[in-house]
Amino acid sequence: MFTWLRRLFITRSGVPGLPGTTLPAESPPTWGTTLLDAVQKSSRAQARLALHVEDLERKLEGGLAELRGSLSSLRGATSGNSSSGSEPPWDELLDALDLLEEASRVAADEALASGLMGVAARLERFVTASGLTRLASIGHIPDGRLFRIVGTQPHPSFAEGAIARVVRAAALRGERLIREGEAIIVRNTP
Repeated sequence: MFTWLRRLFITRSGVPGLPGTTLPAESPPTWGTTLLDAVQKSSRAQARLALHVEDLERKLEGGLAELRGSLSSLRGATSGNSSSGSEPPWDELLDALDLLEEASRVAADEALASGLMGVAARLERFVTASGLTRLASIGHIPDGRLFRIVGTQPHPSFAEGAIARVVRAAALRGERLIREGEAIIVRNTP
């Protein structure tokens, strides 16, 4: 290959021409047209391959997006977001129950707190009658299979590592986890 290129660019006399001088006109070698055709075919093939690679990348991205969607729907199904009709979406009701308990805990007015706890108790009875067990184990060491720790706070009356506050209660149907809980645990030492 290098010998072809050398032959193509070296003049017949073997001495390169000086700037400003004109070299005698000579016809290109016969193999020059063959080389030109080969280079053109190679560049066309490279362009076709580049288009093919771009098409494969688009298909791969589409497949990955579909896979992500499938995985997120599976995660939603295991955490209570199932839309199959066999299991209603419990997240909205369980979140409302968590918010009611938090509001009653921080309410300044005793009558308001009592009313909120009454509504929460009715919702809790409905959840229990539907076959769910809601876990909000304040003061106990959290089970890592049921609760994700999202923070710490001091609480002198609880043991170190116990649940100080439940941000989101865990929910079970029998032994199957419907919704993972989130808890803040006690950390009394700085």
